[in-house]
Amino acid sequence: MSVGIGVDGCRGGWLIVQFDGQQAHTQLVPAIAELRSSCPLDTAVWIDMPIGLLGKDTEGRPCDRLARRILSPLRHSSVFTPPCRAAVYAPKEEASLVNYQHTGKKLSRQSLNILPKIRELDLYLQAQNTSEQNRWHEAHPEVVFAAFNGLRPLRHSKKTTLGQTQRSLLLKPYFSNISLWFTATRASFPAASVATDDLYDALALAIGSYLTQGARAEWVSLPEAPPLDDTGLPMKIVYAQV
Repeated sequence: MSVGIGVDGCRGGWLIVQFDGQQAHTQLVPAIAELRSSCPLDTAVWIDMPIGLLGKDTEGRPCDRLARRILSPLRHSSVFTPPCRAAVYAPKEEASLVNYQHTGKKLSRQSLNILPKIRELDLYLQAQNTSEQNRWHEAHPEVVFAAFNGLRPLRHSKKTTLGQTQRSLLLKPYFSNISLWFTATRASFPAASVATDDLYDALALAIGSYLTQGARAEWVSLPEAPPLDDTGLPMKIVYAQV
């Protein structure tokens, strides 16, 4: 049985959802490396975290520009420009200046806040062989939801009740028990560690990963032929075209 894995960084660590077409298993782990011991080793992992990182480039990553194009004019601001590799490994108080020196752009507060998670994921991937690296794919939840919505950006923010209801309804055709899953899962994790939108984001990525296995949906990469970063990791964002 094929399984899709979706991962979202959250305040409590890393939220992991495994989806097999019928059920969704959800867990919270403090370190990304723990995924190897708790999830199948032969399935694609979709993660809401930058993977391929810029070196010196003032133009940014093509995948981010393409994702913003899909999400315009409603949700394009949710695609932030990730830090360059040098900034990821700089002390936090110096990261924005380092990024400016390499790319001509300072870092947003959102980028600064997730620097430790970007670094943790990069350190993990750099220590793996090519086979393990190749099963990890950067995905943006808003792009995934837009694809489930006819490639149209969602009108309501994921932080609102209306937005969360809309996202739940978009996933229900692929997961009929989503309401039961949400009720049980929401009760399992404190809101201080896992926000409600984190749950829907990780589930959407897991469903997208699952659907692109076995020709249930078309795998789409932004861009189609992604450039590689200085370490050989692809700078791409994936989604499932249903």
